[in-house]
Amino acid sequence: MSGPEAAGAAEEAVAAPERTAQLRAGLEAARARAAAAARTAGRDPGELTLVVVTKFFPAADVRALAALGVRDVGENRDQEASAKAGALRAGVPDLRWHFIGQLQTNKARSVVGYADTVHSVDRAKLAAALGAEAARAGRPLGCFVQVDLATALGQPVDPARGGAAAADVPRLADAVAAQPALRLRGLMAVAPRGTEPAAAFTALAALAERVRGDHPGARELSAGMSGDLEQAVAAGATHLRVGSAILGSRPPAR
Repeated sequence: MSGPEAAGAAEEAVAAPERTAQLRAGLEAARARAAAAARTAGRDPGELTLVVVTKFFPAADVRALAALGVRDVGENRDQEASAKAGALRAGVPDLRWHFIGQLQTNKARSVVGYADTVHSVDRAKLAAALGAEAARAGRPLGCFVQVDLATALGQPVDPARGGAAAADVPRLADAVAAQPALRLRGLMAVAPRGTEPAAAFTALAALAERVRGDHPGARELSAGMSGDLEQAVAAGATHLRVGSAILGSRPPAR
């Protein structure tokens, strides 16, 4: 099911009470972990934004999470995200949608139609496409430059993770900042597989500091997922992208 049919089904769906209870427990646990990590790092937990990643889960779960106080929702597939955003726009109008997946330029117009922030800007061509569509729509779009942290650690590029090579990040940040309708928020990354997350996020923080030398407003850092959010917070992350720790194991892609 896709398109209007999927959106219509999503609009009618309501999470069962037992599912809502599961989501509440997962959300409370994730919030407690983030707050504890912040205090351990000597940071204010209020500095953190928990982006709940709902890919492959139904709109009913998003609606239930919104009732539990969630306002930041992450998706990585445009077709799924646009259907959910459309279905929930009337009932939960104050959701902030974060696009976190690898993005083709031909999807820029669709993503700009619902997303408040794109975390996965990995090339200048994509920045230009997003900038043009945001200008056309008359709404600013927040952007994080995605970094391939393997390259920051001297490892081979990891295509499955996505992101710009570390050496290209400053120029890509310039390209985003040059688009009048885009707002450069900072850097985003996923810890490379087989690497200690703390070391990877330390490298990300150093690169972010370099970018802030040219773009002082790019003070945010999107890093950390269910398995490594503590290490990300210790390295200065402001946005935590957490899915399975809140929603459970993902169902198969539809």
